[in-house]
Amino acid sequence: MKTCIDRLLLWLHVAGACVVAALTLVIVYDVAGRLLLNRPFAGTAELVGVGLVLLTFLQAPYVIRQRKLLRVTFLLDLLPAGARSGLNALAYALGAAFFAAMAAVSWEPAVAGWSTGEFFGNDAFRIAAWPLRFGTLALWIVAALVCLLYVVDGLCGRLGDKDDQLPE
Repeated sequence: MKTCIDRLLLWLHVAGACVVAALTLVIVYDVAGRLLLNRPFAGTAELVGVGLVLLTFLQAPYVIRQRKLLRVTFLLDLLPAGARSGLNALAYALGAAFFAAMAAVSWEPAVAGWSTGEFFGNDAFRIAAWPLRFGTLALWIVAALVCLLYVVDGLCGRLGDKDDQLPE
């Protein structure tokens, strides 16, 4: 089961890397068009704004799964393994609650964006809002589920190692 989840999260991470490559190409095209042809790409700001949001939440579940978020462990290192595992479980429970709350409050704006035809941008370049809204909502749910898997690992005592290896 965890192998399937890890593959899905890796796929999302790779998709985020593809978004970075696409954003780079859009920016290079915009700059080259501005400097060489005096015709910048009209949708650069909109695409980059949407792409950065999408990039962040495409890669977040994978980073959480790899346990590579910024951590300050000086207090955890002083505690016995059981207490470390419990505090890690608490931290992941708070993370799951945060992502679940983000998903819950995002549902209504996503549905409203779908039903009203909301868009980002101006008349020169428009991006429909609903794919980004539903996409981030789905990614927040995935991130909450990844955190919940670590809550279970922490409650079972598998998050107490000082060397911070992934639980098997």
